Amino acid sequence: METEKLMYIMNVAQGKAPADLIIRHARVVNVFTKQIEEMEVAIAEDTIAWVGKPDPEKPRQALAIYDAAGKFLIPGLIDAHCHIEMSFMSAIPFARTVIAHGTTTAVLDMHDVCNTGINCMHSFAHELAGTPLKAYLMIPPCVPGTPTLEEAGANMTLKDMQEAIHLPNARGIAETMDFNRVLEHEPEIMSILAWAQEQNLRIDGHCPELRGDDLQAYIAAGILTDHESVSLEEMLEKYRLGMKVILRRGSLQEPVCAGDFTASLPDTGNVLLATDGCIFLDDILDKGHMNRALQAIVAEGVDPVTAIQMGTINVARAYGIDHHVGSIAPGRKADLVLVSDLESFDVAEVFVEGKKFNDENFTVPAFKYPDEVLNTVKLGEVSPATFWIKAPLDSGKVKVRVMTIIEGTVATREDHEMLAVKDGLLQPDISRDLLKVAVFDRYREAGHHALGIVRGFGFKQGAFGGSVGQDSQNLAVVGTNDEDMALVVNTIREMQGGIVFAAEGQVIARVELPIAGIMSDIDPRELQQSFKKLHQSLFAMGSQQDNPSFDLSLLLTCAVIPELKITNRGLVDALSGQFVPLIME
Repeated sequence: METEKLMYIMNVAQGKAPADLIIRHARVVNVFTKQIEEMEVAIAEDTIAWVGKPDPEKPRQALAIYDAAGKFLIPGLIDAHCHIEMSFMSAIPFARTVIAHGTTTAVLDMHDVCNTGINCMHSFAHELAGTPLKAYLMIPPCVPGTPTLEEAGANMTLKDMQEAIHLPNARGIAETMDFNRVLEHEPEIMSILAWAQEQNLRIDGHCPELRGDDLQAYIAAGILTDHESVSLEEMLEKYRLGMKVILRRGSLQEPVCAGDFTASLPDTGNVLLATDGCIFLDDILDKGHMNRALQAIVAEGVDPVTAIQMGTINVARAYGIDHHVGSIAPGRKADLVLVSDLESFDVAEVFVEGKKFNDENFTVPAFKYPDEVLNTVKLGEVSPATFWIKAPLDSGKVKVRVMTIIEGTVATREDHEMLAVKDGLLQPDISRDLLKVAVFDRYREAGHHALGIVRGFGFKQGAFGGSVGQDSQNLAVVGTNDEDMALVVNTIREMQGGIVFAAEGQVIARVELPIAGIMSDIDPRELQQSFKKLHQSLFAMGSQQDNPSFDLSLLLTCAVIPELKITNRGLVDALSGQFVPLIME
């Protein structure tokens, strides 16, 4: 900070100089004392200079006055753990959208874009740096997410981590999601964690259902957070052992009521709030972002001011940025959100560094991605025969493992069903919603692919696929027949990334995602309309999912979330981290 700017801020604080802006008649939420008082906030340039009660005999001077009319003023909201890429928006449209909903800062895990290529991640970080969203980047250590189970477009090493930590606003190490690698002392991940500790970097975690001595060993590796607990007891165990427990709220159902968790704690200072990116594009555009997460946990019984702490000062302290953001106090950036009440958290106004935020003043430099980021689908052409599943007999029935989607969650269930065999090939059963699923390594022309059976998509004709299968972002396709599955895959190849639905040999709908095959930089409303057309096509064919594209992206291929998943290498038991056969003896 320049000396003159610092002196100006101090003079405004002392009442010796007029502020650039004073916000009056606001009910200010103090995240330090949990008090709510009508106060004035004086802003000098981009910084809060003074917070206090007005003196009617000596009113403070300002170049501009904003009358809050009794609304509640809260700090700019901070998403404690976010994957932008899951929204299918690139950085610039994402920033524009979420800031309007009061999210002014985010701790961003670049895991998804990194899986498409290390250079893709570097480009993405530079696009993000040009936006007004305060993005603190966490560098992903587990790429691929499970390297013994899948291929991806990158393979992060210690050297890659050391180079990436110099990206703009890089803050630490993202979720260490393959906890089995940590517990087994795999050399590369151990070298990354040891280096991170030497550099005093924060390390995020991801360890569903990890308990007991294994949990303690995982924490002993320097891992500070977790956002994947599936029970109240698990959350409490992690909290008692010093982990910062992140509550995830977005578009999905979560297994533990936030009110039950906070009621079990004498102190909530280490409880953080995040979307984790698990929030549909429709919901971000039409309902909100972190303000929606606040609304959710308050509805679950969390005290409103405690909830605000979880989405502001608690996150800022956890990541060592509380001297910049997370509170309404002198010296902090003037990122402020005016809300109508502390239940709905409907946003009336957003200030970013002291300026009212709107589309007119959202000016960012255009960003052009290099060709290599726009051409990430290297897979060769496929044919219907690619999707044949050979059985150990010519005709009859066999027992198979079925991946069953648990709608509204991030989990799947392993079921066992009998399926018919004809001419030595396993047959899907559309009447019972038992469809074929395939996952392809999209980064190599002749990479591995795997086949399985999935329940939950529900459509009666056609095939549906995309280059968005987490965490590897490999190409996943679900279908009723081999011909349409081949058409979907080949169309995605030609598009260089996106999501496609085809039926009876025709492409019915598509969403183009050219940036790393997973994102688009078009206007978010235009992108939303493309998805609506795609999903309506699926609904017309019998699907009853809330958001088929989200399920395609997250529920099939994410091999670190229970129970049964599929990667380009085969079916995976996510808890044991082992491959299992499709056809059972």
